[in-house]
Amino acid sequence: MNTCAVREEAERNELKLLRKLSKEYQDKRLIVIGCLTRVRPASIKDAAPNAVLVTSHGAELIDEAMNGNADIYIYDDRPAKYLPNYYPELHGHRYVVPIQVGCLGNCSFCVTKIGRMGFGRVKSYDIDDIINAIANAVSKGAREIYLTGQEISAYGRDRGYDLVDLLENILRKVGGRFMIRLGMMEPLELSRIIDRLLDVVKSDWRVYRFFHVPVQSGSDRVLMLMRRKYTVDLFRDIIMRIRRVFPDATIATDIIVGFPGETDEDFWASVKLIEELGIDKVNLARYSRRPFTEAAYMEQVPEQVKKERSKIATDAFNKVALERNRMFIGREMWGIVSEVDFKGENYVVRSYNYKPIAVRKADIGAFVRVRVTDATPQRLFGQLLESESLGARYRVDFRITEGLDLIS
Repeated sequence: MNTCAVREEAERNELKLLRKLSKEYQDKRLIVIGCLTRVRPASIKDAAPNAVLVTSHGAELIDEAMNGNADIYIYDDRPAKYLPNYYPELHGHRYVVPIQVGCLGNCSFCVTKIGRMGFGRVKSYDIDDIINAIANAVSKGAREIYLTGQEISAYGRDRGYDLVDLLENILRKVGGRFMIRLGMMEPLELSRIIDRLLDVVKSDWRVYRFFHVPVQSGSDRVLMLMRRKYTVDLFRDIIMRIRRVFPDATIATDIIVGFPGETDEDFWASVKLIEELGIDKVNLARYSRRPFTEAAYMEQVPEQVKKERSKIATDAFNKVALERNRMFIGREMWGIVSEVDFKGENYVVRSYNYKPIAVRKADIGAFVRVRVTDATPQRLFGQLLESESLGARYRVDFRITEGLDLIS
C-alpha cells in the first residue's frame, strides 16, 4: 500500500484502510510505502501490527521486504535512476514520468519535506534517461506524456541544465504524435525560465498550453508566514506573461484558506487575486495541521472560520472558472480523447490547452476535433466533428495556424 502524508484527511483514510487490510489478511505480509512511513510509523504499526514499512523512496526494496524478516526497511537516498516502465495494457495511452524529486523550498506547512527528506535540494533524472523512456513509451503507443515531480521548474538545478533544455530535447529527439503535460511549477523557479519556456511551448503543438503555478495565498503577509519564496507581484507577473503569449491557456493554481494567522483581509486578497487574473482552475484546500511542521505550532484559525472561507472561495472561484469556460462555447477545438469521466457517461477530450471537453462517444487515445456546445465551471461539453482512424493515427496532421484550431 502506497501512502501520502500531505493532508490529515488522507492520513485518516489510509490508517482506516490499513486496519481493514490488517484484519482481512493476517496471514499475509502487508508492505506499506510512501511518505506516511516516515511521518507516522508508530501509527501505522498500531493500525496494522503485521505491516512492514519501506521508507518513502524504497520501492526498489519491495522484493527484499517481501522475503525478509525485518519490520522496517530504510532507504534514505533515491538514486534518480529507475524510471517506470511503460506497459500499454496497464497504463493505456498515458505515460507518467517523474523527472525530479525534492524541492528548493522549506514551507512552514509542508510535511512532505520530512516524508521525502528532500527539502532544500533537488535530485533530477538524467536527460538521456528521460528521453529514452519517453521514446520507448511513444513507440509502444503512449500519446500523453506527463512530466511530474515535486517542483519540476527546479529540474536540472543539480545537473547544470533546466526544464527548458529537457523539453527542447524531448521535442527534438522523440518522433511521433503525442502531447506533453507539464506538472507543477513553483513561481520563483519558474520566473527564471518563463520566457524561454513560453518560446518552446509556442514552437511545438505537442505541449499542452497548461500551466500549474501554485500561489497558495494572495497576501504577501501570509506568504511570508508560509515561508514561500516569492511575492504576489511575482506570481502576477508570471501569469500575465503567460496570458500575453497564450490568451486561452489553462492556468491552474493552489490556494490554502485558513492558514494560521490569516485574517479576513488576507483571505479576501486571495479571492480578489483569482478574480483579477481569471485563473481557470483553483485547487482549494483548507489548511491542514501536519505534524513536525512550524505552522502546526502557530495560532490556528478556528475550523468553522476555515469552512466558511472555503465555501465563499469555492463559489467565487467557480464563477471565474465558468466565465473562462464560456469563452469557448461555439469554438472548434482539437485535442486527444484522454479518459472516460468518473460517472462513466462521457468521454473526456483534453483540448490543446488541456480543457476537459465531455463528448458522448470517442476512441480513447484518438486525436479529435470538437465543437464546444456548453460549459460548466468544471468542464466543457462538445460535439465530435472529426476523429482520426486509430488504424491510421500517424497519417493525420493537427496544426495550430494563426490562432485557428484546425485538422488538415
